[in-house]
Amino acid sequence: MRRAIIFFIEVAIVAALAVWLANRPGVVAIDWQGWRVETSLGVMALILLVVVVLAASLYAGWRWLRRKPGELLASGRHRREAAGYRALTDGLAAVAAGDAAAARKLVRKADSLLNAPPLTLLLSAQAAQLDGDEATAQRCFEQMLERPETEFLGLRGLILQALRDDDDARALDYAQRAYPLQPSAPWLLDTLVSLHSKAGRWRAAQKLVEEAQRRKRLPAEVGRRHQAALLTERAHSAFSGGSLSDAFEQVRKAHDLDPAHPPAAELLARLVADDGRARKVLERTWRVAPHPVLSAAYLDIVGDVPPLDRYRAISQLTKENTSHPESRFAIAEAAVTAKLWGEAKQQLDALETAEPTARVYRMWARLAEAETQDDVAARRWIERAAEAEADKAWVCASCGTVSDDWSAVCGHCGSFATLSWKQPPRVHRAVIAPPIAAGAPAAGEVEPAVATPIDETPEVEVEETRQIG
Repeated sequence: MRRAIIFFIEVAIVAALAVWLANRPGVVAIDWQGWRVETSLGVMALILLVVVVLAASLYAGWRWLRRKPGELLASGRHRREAAGYRALTDGLAAVAAGDAAAARKLVRKADSLLNAPPLTLLLSAQAAQLDGDEATAQRCFEQMLERPETEFLGLRGLILQALRDDDDARALDYAQRAYPLQPSAPWLLDTLVSLHSKAGRWRAAQKLVEEAQRRKRLPAEVGRRHQAALLTERAHSAFSGGSLSDAFEQVRKAHDLDPAHPPAAELLARLVADDGRARKVLERTWRVAPHPVLSAAYLDIVGDVPPLDRYRAISQLTKENTSHPESRFAIAEAAVTAKLWGEAKQQLDALETAEPTARVYRMWARLAEAETQDDVAARRWIERAAEAEADKAWVCASCGTVSDDWSAVCGHCGSFATLSWKQPPRVHRAVIAPPIAAGAPAAGEVEPAVATPIDETPEVEVEETRQIG
């Protein structure tokens, strides 16, 4: 609509100009080099208009001829780049899908179309890794180190390769080179802390965590937990080396940073000279994070006293958190030892409802033997314990490995600060199917085992493994 209005305005202007010239006739004469040209004003205006239009057309044609070769070349280059980027994208998709042959083919295509090695080196390395050609992958990663824009990606690839090869020294060297390039990368910080920790360089790992906290690269709560874990490990190292004062100083800091960390509280209580202060340390942690090592340390402080006094000591420890399953179990255990059968049954009844793990049924078996010497009832409880949920343990959040003892570094996968006290994943046990009337196995034949999950969801049979330390 706007263009139509403009067009009509232009036509009106031209018409008005033509009318104006028609109403004012005149003669135009030109004398040049002995020639004389005479014509009317309207014809001269028309000639000038034609000359202007012809000149503009010639200029536009000259510009088109000047630009067209470059535009054709640029269009071809853009088509090649588009095809190259499509090949690069398809290559990444092939790597993600695990198609090594397609990935190699697309790498070659992208490389020939783009002629930009920084873009294709990473894809080439990933395709080589997918094909099992670690030497080619490493060569590609090393070539990436030569360009600032791909240096960090190359170092990441080399770090992961070294970790897969269990070459911690090489991985640490690459990680230390990568850290100044991207100090805010969370995976890089975790890798450096883990590698220093695995090598027992607790102070170096702690410096990294402190720097990350100062630069706000770690959440405050996570930073405190990491610091507490590292300080606890430093305390254990000092304690093993006989430096009790240094061990006390480190573990005291760890306990102040994370009072809910049972390993730190347990070690601090054993290093505190005054029994009263040691008990207060354990009671403080029990309020927020009850744990068996705390009750064991508490009873060690109490010493060799009559069972009833030990029961009173456990009651004192758990008095501010009596409904917690760990408190109930500690009270039940002390009650069985003190022959307080009613108290023990009350606590075990509550545990059987709230947290019926294997240790609860084992304690029922112990109670049956101690109270009535009923071996049959004890065996029934033991059988129930075999089918019950596993007891809590230190479980790695990264690989799922179960450990009886806490460590700042998982002994299986090497991850840092991933062990937490919780119930391990459900274990499905293989049981022997009962013989059936028809087709029962003959004598001497081995009856096949049938994997029977404890819950109703069919799952693959797994075997529980426990790793110490």
